[in-house]
Amino acid sequence: MRATRREFLTGLSAMGGAALLPNPSWGQVASSPPQPFRVDVHHHFASPGFVAEMTNRSIGNPRYRQWTPQVSLDEMDEGAVATSILSSSRPGVWYGDAILARRLSRELNEFGTRVVADHPGRFGLFATLPLPDVDDTLSEIEYAYDVLDVDGVAVMSNYDGVYLGDPKLAPVMEELNRRRAIVYAHPIREDRENPINGIELITDTTRTIASLLYNRTVVDYPDIRFIFAHGGGTVAASSSRMGGLAQDLPKGLMYELQKFYYDTGQAYSRPLLASYKALVPVAQILFGTDFPFRGSLVTAQGLAENGGFSNVELRAIERDNALRLFPGLGAEFAASG
Repeated sequence: MRATRREFLTGLSAMGGAALLPNPSWGQVASSPPQPFRVDVHHHFASPGFVAEMTNRSIGNPRYRQWTPQVSLDEMDEGAVATSILSSSRPGVWYGDAILARRLSRELNEFGTRVVADHPGRFGLFATLPLPDVDDTLSEIEYAYDVLDVDGVAVMSNYDGVYLGDPKLAPVMEELNRRRAIVYAHPIREDRENPINGIELITDTTRTIASLLYNRTVVDYPDIRFIFAHGGGTVAASSSRMGGLAQDLPKGLMYELQKFYYDTGQAYSRPLLASYKALVPVAQILFGTDFPFRGSLVTAQGLAENGGFSNVELRAIERDNALRLFPGLGAEFAASG
């Protein structure tokens, strides 16, 4: 018999699951915080074992390795964020070792579920998947949805050069499509010695979008809802050069690009907002901060000052679009609606 989420949490508590939560190490609460209402779909977290792995390998941003639930809550309260949907970030869990990837994914997902349960209404969870191993990933999808009751899954833009549209991943996409999954895609490039690594990073999002188009993943599995980090990288600027990818898209290139959702994490400068505001309707733009690397106040300020959005449009980006995509979150915001 499959365990329920309640049974999982009860068992975890009995084993001292709360002890997994480390003590806060940094972050301050504003003296007079506004009423929380925003929904942050690009908010990173890390479990103790994942932090240990990054530390042992001397990889990952030091600020990321210092994350705790209280750090997030302090920042959310200061920036009027009601709920953040947690996801793991680069360097990810794939180091060429399928067993390790499976272990780290399971730990992140169970730890994230504990954080969600300990702070009702404040967090959601995108499950980490042990890609590129297909069988392990299918097993983790089943566990994440049927036991942990996650809100979606988080994936990296590529795994050793295997991009999301690669035919090797078709069984995974088929299962995610069956579940009408929300798939949060984050770029991955780990080359801190490269001074243009930031450009390489966001360009990798465009590469994975191109693979989803070229290999007809978006046509074959149309019920997957994709969210792309950082405004979709360079996809808006590159869309005019994607004509060759559209030959096997029955409804055309723009139809597929405008089905995607794009978040605002580190994507709130005037030129960037203008580009993807022209690419998609406001209904497809979601508030995302890229915390702990950026915060909600600077993101909200950038949107207000650089986007040319009306108050109604800002409200949609910061809250309403996410509630439409994640209807299960709606009840949690009734008081602040």
